[in-house]
Amino acid sequence: MSNIINQKLERIFRECDTHQARMMSAYQKIQHTVPLQSDSYLQLNEEDITHIDQFLFRYAKLQDAMGQRLFKAMLMLLQEDVEHVPFLDMLNKLEKLNLIASAEKWQELREIRNAISHEYDDSPELMVQVLNAILSSHEVLISIYVGLQDAYQKRQA
Repeated sequence: MSNIINQKLERIFRECDTHQARMMSAYQKIQHTVPLQSDSYLQLNEEDITHIDQFLFRYAKLQDAMGQRLFKAMLMLLQEDVEHVPFLDMLNKLEKLNLIASAEKWQELREIRNAISHEYDDSPELMVQVLNAILSSHEVLISIYVGLQDAYQKRQA
Protein backbone atom coordinates (compact mmCIF):
# COMPACT_ATOMS: atom_id res chain seq x y z
CA MET A 1 0.00 0.00 0.00
CA SER A 2 2.82 2.40 0.89
CA ASN A 3 4.40 1.93 -2.56
CA ILE A 4 1.11 2.83 -4.25
CA ILE A 5 0.79 5.95 -2.10
CA ASN A 6 4.40 6.92 -2.86
CA GLN A 7 3.76 6.56 -6.60
CA LYS A 8 0.62 8.64 -6.26
CA LEU A 9 2.48 11.32 -4.30
CA GLU A 10 5.26 11.40 -6.88
CA ARG A 11 2.67 12.06 -9.62
CA ILE A 12 1.01 14.77 -7.54
CA PHE A 13 4.35 16.43 -6.79
CA ARG A 14 5.26 16.43 -10.50
CA GLU A 15 1.92 18.04 -11.31
CA CYS A 16 2.34 20.62 -8.55
CA ASP A 17 5.91 21.34 -9.67
CA THR A 18 4.62 22.12 -13.16
CA HIS A 19 1.93 24.46 -11.84
CA GLN A 20 4.40 26.17 -9.54
CA ALA A 21 7.02 26.64 -12.26
CA ARG A 22 4.53 28.08 -14.75
CA MET A 23 2.94 30.29 -12.11
CA MET A 24 6.35 31.70 -11.17
CA SER A 25 7.31 32.19 -14.81
CA ALA A 26 4.15 34.22 -15.34
CA TYR A 27 4.77 36.15 -12.13
CA GLN A 28 8.28 37.11 -13.22
CA LYS A 29 6.80 38.56 -16.40
CA ILE A 30 4.26 40.70 -14.52
CA GLN A 31 6.08 41.60 -11.33
CA HIS A 32 6.92 45.01 -12.81
CA THR A 33 3.18 45.78 -12.58
CA VAL A 34 2.81 44.66 -8.94
CA PRO A 35 1.19 46.04 -6.91
CA LEU A 36 -1.46 47.03 -9.38
CA GLN A 37 -3.23 50.36 -9.17
CA SER A 38 -6.61 51.12 -10.73
CA ASP A 39 -5.09 53.34 -13.40
CA SER A 40 -2.23 50.93 -14.20
CA TYR A 41 -4.70 48.03 -14.31
CA LEU A 42 -6.72 49.82 -16.98
CA GLN A 43 -3.53 50.40 -18.98
CA LEU A 44 -2.29 46.79 -19.00
CA ASN A 45 -1.30 45.53 -22.42
CA GLU A 46 -2.45 42.21 -23.87
CA GLU A 47 0.80 40.49 -22.99
CA ASP A 48 0.56 41.50 -19.32
CA ILE A 49 -3.08 40.43 -19.22
CA THR A 50 -2.12 37.06 -20.69
CA HIS A 51 0.57 36.59 -18.05
CA ILE A 52 -1.82 37.60 -15.26
CA ASP A 53 -4.34 35.08 -16.59
CA GLN A 54 -1.63 32.39 -16.69
CA PHE A 55 -0.60 33.25 -13.14
CA LEU A 56 -4.20 33.05 -11.89
CA PHE A 57 -4.83 29.78 -13.72
CA ARG A 58 -1.70 28.10 -12.35
CA TYR A 59 -2.31 29.49 -8.85
CA ALA A 60 -5.76 27.91 -8.90
CA LYS A 61 -4.46 24.63 -10.35
CA LEU A 62 -1.71 24.39 -7.73
CA GLN A 63 -4.14 25.12 -4.94
CA ASP A 64 -6.63 22.58 -6.29
CA ALA A 65 -4.02 19.85 -6.67
CA MET A 66 -2.83 20.44 -3.13
CA GLY A 67 -6.27 20.66 -1.58
CA GLN A 68 -7.92 17.87 -3.53
CA ARG A 69 -5.09 15.34 -3.79
CA LEU A 70 -1.84 16.19 -2.03
CA PHE A 71 -3.22 16.77 1.46
CA LYS A 72 -5.15 13.51 1.45
CA ALA A 73 -2.26 11.51 0.01
CA MET A 74 0.17 12.88 2.60
CA LEU A 75 -2.19 11.88 5.39
CA MET A 76 -2.63 8.43 3.84
CA LEU A 77 1.15 8.05 3.73
CA LEU A 78 1.17 8.69 7.47
CA GLN A 79 -1.54 6.06 7.85
CA GLU A 80 -4.13 8.57 8.96
CA ASP A 81 -7.77 7.68 8.40
CA VAL A 82 -8.99 10.16 5.79
CA GLU A 83 -11.85 8.21 4.27
CA HIS A 84 -15.06 10.22 4.66
CA VAL A 85 -13.24 12.90 6.68
CA PRO A 86 -14.41 16.48 6.07
CA PHE A 87 -11.84 18.74 4.44
CA LEU A 88 -11.58 21.04 7.46
CA ASP A 89 -10.76 18.05 9.65
CA MET A 90 -8.00 17.06 7.21
CA LEU A 91 -6.60 20.59 7.39
CA ASN A 92 -6.64 20.49 11.17
CA LYS A 93 -4.89 17.09 11.12
CA LEU A 94 -2.23 18.45 8.74
CA GLU A 95 -1.66 21.37 11.11
CA LYS A 96 -1.53 19.10 14.16
CA LEU A 97 1.09 16.95 12.40
CA ASN A 98 3.06 20.11 11.51
CA LEU A 99 2.67 19.46 7.80
CA ILE A 100 1.12 22.88 7.33
CA ALA A 101 1.62 25.89 9.56
CA SER A 102 -2.02 26.88 9.78
CA ALA A 103 -5.35 25.45 8.66
CA GLU A 104 -6.75 28.96 8.98
CA LYS A 105 -4.14 30.33 6.57
CA TRP A 106 -5.16 27.73 3.97
CA GLN A 107 -8.79 28.79 4.37
CA GLU A 108 -7.74 32.42 3.84
CA LEU A 109 -5.93 31.43 0.63
CA ARG A 110 -9.11 29.71 -0.58
CA GLU A 111 -11.18 32.80 0.16
CA ILE A 112 -8.71 35.01 -1.70
CA ARG A 113 -8.71 32.64 -4.66
CA ASN A 114 -12.52 32.38 -4.70
CA ALA A 115 -12.85 36.15 -4.77
CA ILE A 116 -11.43 36.23 -8.29
CA SER A 117 -14.34 34.16 -9.60
CA HIS A 118 -16.58 37.22 -9.30
CA GLU A 119 -16.71 39.63 -12.20
CA TYR A 120 -15.52 43.12 -11.34
CA ASP A 121 -15.58 44.65 -14.82
CA ASP A 122 -17.54 47.62 -13.54
CA SER A 123 -15.15 48.18 -10.63
CA PRO A 124 -11.44 48.32 -11.45
CA GLU A 125 -10.77 49.20 -7.80
CA LEU A 126 -12.25 45.91 -6.58
CA MET A 127 -10.53 43.92 -9.31
CA VAL A 128 -7.17 45.46 -8.41
CA GLN A 129 -7.76 44.71 -4.74
CA VAL A 130 -8.52 41.05 -5.46
CA LEU A 131 -5.64 40.65 -7.93
CA ASN A 132 -3.17 42.22 -5.51
CA ALA A 133 -4.35 39.90 -2.73
CA ILE A 134 -3.76 36.86 -4.93
CA LEU A 135 -0.45 38.13 -6.29
CA SER A 136 0.84 38.85 -2.79
CA SER A 137 -0.34 35.49 -1.40
CA HIS A 138 1.50 33.28 -3.87
CA GLU A 139 4.55 33.06 -1.61
CA VAL A 140 2.42 31.63 1.19
CA LEU A 141 0.93 29.05 -1.17
CA ILE A 142 4.40 28.04 -2.35
CA SER A 143 5.75 27.86 1.19
CA ILE A 144 2.96 25.44 2.14
CA TYR A 145 3.76 23.33 -0.91
CA VAL A 146 7.51 23.36 -0.26
CA GLY A 147 6.88 22.39 3.36
CA LEU A 148 4.91 19.36 2.22
CA GLN A 149 7.64 18.43 -0.27
CA ASP A 150 10.26 18.67 2.46
CA ALA A 151 8.19 16.54 4.84
CA TYR A 152 7.77 13.91 2.12
CA GLN A 153 11.50 13.91 1.26
CA LYS A 154 12.46 13.53 4.94
CA ARG A 155 10.07 10.63 5.25
CA GLN A 156 11.64 8.94 2.21
CA ALA A 157 15.21 9.36 3.49
